[in-house]
Amino acid sequence: MSDKAYTIGFANMCESVPFSATVRAGLEAAAARYPNVKLVVRDNDLNNDQALANAHEFAELGVDLAIIYHIDERMGANIRSVLIRKRIPIIAVDIPIPMTVFFGINNQQAGYLAGAALGQWVQQHWDGAVDKVLVMTEQRALSAIRTRIASAVQGLADTTRFNQDHIFYLDGGTHQNTAYARSESVFKLWENVHRIAVICSNDDTAMGVITRARELGRQEDIAVIGQGANLAIDEFPKPGNRFIASTAYYPERYGEHLMGLALRMLNRERVPFENLIQPVAVTVDNYQAWLRGEPV
Repeated sequence: MSDKAYTIGFANMCESVPFSATVRAGLEAAAARYPNVKLVVRDNDLNNDQALANAHEFAELGVDLAIIYHIDERMGANIRSVLIRKRIPIIAVDIPIPMTVFFGINNQQAGYLAGAALGQWVQQHWDGAVDKVLVMTEQRALSAIRTRIASAVQGLADTTRFNQDHIFYLDGGTHQNTAYARSESVFKLWENVHRIAVICSNDDTAMGVITRARELGRQEDIAVIGQGANLAIDEFPKPGNRFIASTAYYPERYGEHLMGLALRMLNRERVPFENLIQPVAVTVDNYQAWLRGEPV
């Protein structure tokens, strides 16, 4: 690669979300291998005003490329306009930004794999049927999360039985504490429902629901799937676990891929507009093999 010095700005989604903190750590490690690359890291903190302020800072600094990881897809055009005025190329991570290079999850595949795994568990443990489906979504991530959630619902529908009218969509946010607080009302509403399939947009919200259900004595009433497989691994071996499956995107590898993509762009190479991670379903049955690096 060229010895030219480059400054790359990285605006992370939220440092208090374990998945995105792992992405940032991996990117810092990858950047450290290139002495001619300076990485400027900022935290969007799931906040639109902060994300826009970080974009303005990158523009004022004149970074050579910006990597943007922000939860609110509706802010993408505003962030892009700030950077594009300074002709700063952009890589959008996981949440797409119009007319920029995308790196992230194959949401359709990720959702379907988890939903199908949940359905298989239901076949084995609940006679192939559920009474209610709780979907914990994230309303700020429009196309990405909608695709992931719709595919998970389809995966569940293809492998088990439930009434489509019995699906309840709830904005669970991104943090555990948000899903924890908001799910309580559903457990009260469904006081006498004992086979609840729970589809979550990430592992954090899955853990929020599981924690609240456990405290309410409702853990046996739920079967939960997440996304990311960063928190599910610790939950799987616990007695009475109801975290059934998640999909692994390997956030620790994001940094290496992002740095390679960024350097190719900075060296004026043509890169695909869509760069997808192919996820793997990690379940309560196969996670030990997955941890050993075996095919699952």
